[in-house]
Amino acid sequence: MAVSGVVICAAIAWLSMLAGNATGIPPVLLALIVGAALAHRFDVDPLGEGVNFTVRTILRTGIALIGVRLSVAQIAELGISTVLVAAGGVLLMLSAGTVIAMAFGLPRGRSILSAGAVGICGASAALAISTVLPPHPAQERQTVTTVALVTALSTAAMLIYPLIGRMLGLGQLETGIFFGASIHDVTQVAGAGAMVSPATTTAAVATKLVRVSCLAPVVAAILFLGARRGAAAADAGAPPAIPVFLVGFALIAAAANFGLLPPPLRGFLSASATFCLVAATAALGMKTSLRLLLAEGWRPLAAMTAQTLLLAAYVIGCIFLFKM
Repeated sequence: MAVSGVVICAAIAWLSMLAGNATGIPPVLLALIVGAALAHRFDVDPLGEGVNFTVRTILRTGIALIGVRLSVAQIAELGISTVLVAAGGVLLMLSAGTVIAMAFGLPRGRSILSAGAVGICGASAALAISTVLPPHPAQERQTVTTVALVTALSTAAMLIYPLIGRMLGLGQLETGIFFGASIHDVTQVAGAGAMVSPATTTAAVATKLVRVSCLAPVVAAILFLGARRGAAAADAGAPPAIPVFLVGFALIAAAANFGLLPPPLRGFLSASATFCLVAATAALGMKTSLRLLLAEGWRPLAAMTAQTLLLAAYVIGCIFLFKM
């Protein structure tokens, strides 16, 4: 039954991506809804082995493949001030953003998950961070909720932020920096930029790449700090091993930036990364009860909305302060 579960998740991913291209709805959100609906309507327990394989192995493969999207050349063109503002937003979320979520009553691990998703690259970051957080019974449910909320907020930002940029009188470059440093998912960053101009899209995506480049070091840091905390509590323990998918992320990013991957292959690997992440999200949906998701209440949404607003305010403040 292992193959059957993988095939079902892959089919949901493929259909979600087709529907997303046709409707503009994020494929991750569609896959999550379809997966959860299937689990609600049918007995998916016989597919469990394949679903678990998708959540573990295919998810990690997708995270490693994201490395192909990094472009050091594009990041270098931004200038040091833009790079520092974008990286500063990531640090702000991991610090103040985590505190905000905890103030709303979310557990520490859940708060880090939410802050990382908002600060780095949305659903991709949530899925990556969830793989290195200490396991607990509610982890999959919390990951699903985080993915759904960060995708919905990112889509809302894609529609609203172009209006805010116009109201504030931001130029095309400033607007692109605003989008890239504050909108959660790469797809929505590009979508918002396309609503303004090609120059804005270029600046937005390049700025977003700064945040994406933080994914591997942040995940490694969370793993290391969590392992140290656990070792201190146990008064023993070896240093944590770097996950293979993070090594893969770094190697693929290096190969792409040294020109070792031809453009067609880079495009294929990037599309494969999206497919793997959408399939893993479908699998998470199949492992999660709709009733339990609704039982999460208002706190996760309120915390993530507050984090989103803080990040947007920080970026706008930096743009006006540094005259970017």
